[in-house]
Amino acid sequence: MIQRKKKYLERNVCLLAYGKNMGSSNEINEDEVFEKKESKIGQKLQKIFRKKITILILGILLIIAILVGLEIGMGAISNLFSIGEIGNSAGNIMNCGYSVEKDGYIYFVSPSQDMHITQISRVKVGTTESEVIYNGNYDIRGLNIIGNKIYFINIAVENTLDEDGVDNKIYKMNLDGSDLELINDNDFSYDSYDLYIVKNRIYYVGTDQNVYKMDLNGGNRELVAETGTGYLTMNDQYIIYNKIHEDLEDYITYIRPLNGGEERSINSSRIISPIMEQDFIYYIDTEQHLTKVPIAGGNAEKITDYTIYNINISNGFIYYLNYKDETNEDYTVALYKLSLDGGQPEVVKELSNYSSFLNVVGDYAYYMDMDEAKAFINLVNVNDFSENHLYEWDYANY
Repeated sequence: MIQRKKKYLERNVCLLAYGKNMGSSNEINEDEVFEKKESKIGQKLQKIFRKKITILILGILLIIAILVGLEIGMGAISNLFSIGEIGNSAGNIMNCGYSVEKDGYIYFVSPSQDMHITQISRVKVGTTESEVIYNGNYDIRGLNIIGNKIYFINIAVENTLDEDGVDNKIYKMNLDGSDLELINDNDFSYDSYDLYIVKNRIYYVGTDQNVYKMDLNGGNRELVAETGTGYLTMNDQYIIYNKIHEDLEDYITYIRPLNGGEERSINSSRIISPIMEQDFIYYIDTEQHLTKVPIAGGNAEKITDYTIYNINISNGFIYYLNYKDETNEDYTVALYKLSLDGGQPEVVKELSNYSSFLNVVGDYAYYMDMDEAKAFINLVNVNDFSENHLYEWDYANY
């Protein structure tokens, strides 16, 4: 009996001790298990995080590589960020589009030294040392720059006896003259050489004398305005064109929002060389006077009571050519600047002869002049009137 009680107590003591040990062991194990689980979860999360970061970095690098490739091959990034960019000013395009400025360089058209072809050159602003980047054909017009590409019309005289005897092509190439690409082959008018690029679309006059647009690669061509007159000017909001009047004696000039909408006549007549600036359309009326009219519509206001020619507008000034004193038979031609706010015109440069075009690029006016022996292409600073001599050719040598 005593022996049995002794064994019972020993067994209970052992169980009690075991229970205590189990209890304390359970408390320790719960902490350890939690810490171990937390450690394992942390390690897994770190591995997952590291993998995701690695994948993200590789994805970013891949995207960068693709974008760099697209930029190098197509100028895609430049074009993406230049959606609102205008390839050249309306004033320059109406004056043949012989020059355009981009990133500190002026790109301009001039004859080759032997005068057999026309070429595109570029000169760094403030210098006179130019480099030829493209040798063209008979003539080059409509220089436009969008992104890292320059667009232009190349005109050649065809050898075949076709309808117009002229071979017109629109090209684009890199700003250094590389990667020349044909984007329009004779699908535009042979006597309307206006080429506008607005919001990454090229606007031009088709062979039927109507206004068309296409994308920067020459595709997706569509009719913009059925005018039949071969005339066009525009900005990033409006398009201006002539339409044939009912009595067929003259045209009427219309304006229409670029994105569509109803057209309306500007002043129920024809206007010459319209340029939209701020809230007005500046133009030359039928008597060769400088005039303006609100874009929204309203009465026209005559700015000058004397004749002007080759109008252009840049940085708040109107530039034009005119005789210095025609009334006193002084037929010296001068380049003038006149503030849009009014005031008296200022002579920028007296010419020896008469320039057939007047481009304004940055702080410079680009024009042609000639005397009895030579012809010149010059840049004159419109602020301090200093001049850069770009090109000359001697009649006697050719």
